[in-house]
Amino acid sequence: MGDIYDITDLEMLARDCLTRAGVSRDVASCVARDVALAEVSGQIDSGFEALLRDIRLTRYGRLHPDAVPVVRRMATTILRVDAQHGFATCALAKGLSALADTTRAEGMAMVHLTRASDPGAMVATLSALAGQGLAALAAHGGGQVYAIRPDTAHVMAVGGSAPSMLSALLSLAPVAEDSPLGGPVDHCAWLVALDPAASAAAELLACLPVSAAPEAPGRIALAPDLLAQIVNA
Repeated sequence: MGDIYDITDLEMLARDCLTRAGVSRDVASCVARDVALAEVSGQIDSGFEALLRDIRLTRYGRLHPDAVPVVRRMATTILRVDAQHGFATCALAKGLSALADTTRAEGMAMVHLTRASDPGAMVATLSALAGQGLAALAAHGGGQVYAIRPDTAHVMAVGGSAPSMLSALLSLAPVAEDSPLGGPVDHCAWLVALDPAASAAAELLACLPVSAAPEAPGRIALAPDLLAQIVNA
C-alpha cells in the first residue's frame, strides 16, 4: 500500500523533486504537470516511473533541462519542434499555440518532435489540445499511439495497429535507448491535431476511440520505494 496523493500533491511533489535535481522552476513546473496528469490518467509509465528515469538522465548529463526548444514550420501544416536534447513536454508546449492555430485554419496539422526526452503518452499536450476543442493522435518510436477526443478529454492508448497514416510516420521515429552511458537524449515523436469541425479530418477522427472517459480517481497511491528512489536519484 502506497502513500495517497491528489493531483495537486502529485504535481507539487514532482516539481520539488525536479528542482532538487537542479531543474529550473519553470521547466520543473511544466514537466511536473505532465507527470501528474499521466498518473491520474492511468498512463503510469509516463508518470513517476518516467520522472525517476529523467531525473537520473539529468544527473548523468544526458538530458539538458535548460535547453531552449526551436520551432520551425516545415510546410503549411507541418511544424518541427527541436527539443535540443531537453524535456519533450516543454518543447511541445512551446509549439502548442502554432499547432492549434494551424489546425483550426487547415483542419489538421502535425508536429514532428525531435531530439527530446522520451515523450511518453504526452498527456499534458493532448489534454491542452482537447481543452481547445481539438482531437489529437500522438505516436513515438516505441510504436504506441495515444489519442484524445474533446468530447471525453481522456487520453487513451489506441489498441492494435496505428492508423495507416501514422504507421508510415512511426518508421521515421526509431526507438532510442535510455542509458547512463549513451549520448544526449534523442527521442522523436509525431503529434497530429484534428479539428472535429473540418471534413478533411473526418477519416482520421473516425479512428479515435469513442468510449466515455472513466471517472478520474480523486487520490492516487504511489509506492514508497519508488518515491525513495526519486528523492535519492
